Amino acid sequence: MNAMSSWYRPDPLTRDLIHLINARRHEHGDPSLAIEVLQALLDQDREHEVLTVLAALDESMAEWLFDLLAEAASSCLMEDESEDSEQYGILASFELSLQANLEFPLKLKIDPVETADLLRKHLHVPPEAVITVEPRLLTDSTLEFLSLQKIHDHISNLADGQPRQTIAARLHPPVEATAFLFFEILGVPDTTLPEALSEEDCQAIMDHLVNQCPEVAKAPQLLEAPNYAAYALYDAQNAVRLHRLADETAAVWHDLEGPVRSRTVVHLHTQCGNGVYMPVWTDLFDPDLPEDHGPIWTSPDVWVFTADLPIEWPGELLTNRLLAEGCTRFENHIVEATDN
Repeated sequence: MNAMSSWYRPDPLTRDLIHLINARRHEHGDPSLAIEVLQALLDQDREHEVLTVLAALDESMAEWLFDLLAEAASSCLMEDESEDSEQYGILASFELSLQANLEFPLKLKIDPVETADLLRKHLHVPPEAVITVEPRLLTDSTLEFLSLQKIHDHISNLADGQPRQTIAARLHPPVEATAFLFFEILGVPDTTLPEALSEEDCQAIMDHLVNQCPEVAKAPQLLEAPNYAAYALYDAQNAVRLHRLADETAAVWHDLEGPVRSRTVVHLHTQCGNGVYMPVWTDLFDPDLPEDHGPIWTSPDVWVFTADLPIEWPGELLTNRLLAEGCTRFENHIVEATDN
């Protein structure tokens, strides 16, 4: 049998992605071309393939590619033959703290027209741009059900002039005390979002949201400049996945027999470094068993993206949750890259 007959030839988009990464390594990459390739992959529902590539890259390359992926998912070129210059649509978000002791079912309702006018004023967007706002704040557990493809489809449909649809059909109770304000900016000359907001702008936006939605906490000092919706999506999904990992680990620990539970050590496996799409997992060890026995239970991998996260955050979150459940013995195992 000819060895070449079993050789896998990458499809054109995969080859384009490889070429873009190689070009970046040689410092002559084309960001516009990279975004086109990534959008084409999202259009084909191949987000997982891009994330698999991210997991294999070093920190700087992975963070570079994820920044492009966030822009590709959250922005698009608007088609309008009457315009002499290019116009773009952007799907952006604010991350907001919620009040403690929330009542259920959640409402999290805001006035989309008033809020759009507020954002137009305090984000200082061009006068010809159109801003539309999601009529409810979205929780982290609501965003868990979305994907980069879905948010890219959403902004692409709006840019093509289709009627606006809400991003999420229903709200799910938050895992952390966090919600996200999603909004679209249509008809801007580029995809750049503000890098910072003045103290006055933050205070005005926060006051408006608190007045409309009592569930929002008064925390203007925590309000940062808006970011691409893709970043909110991954921040939210990271939180939900890590909390569920803690829930599952604690449940197994509780089911152990008393003597075993009292001596069980929880190993937390986290990644050292930022800009990596990587697995986090837990093991339960019984120190009375031989070393070659291995763990008495190992959780499934939970994949999180670590861009802009403190290195300790996944381990710290898991430790705090498990301590609250009664687990008291931990070892934090940092999974380091070979060059770190």
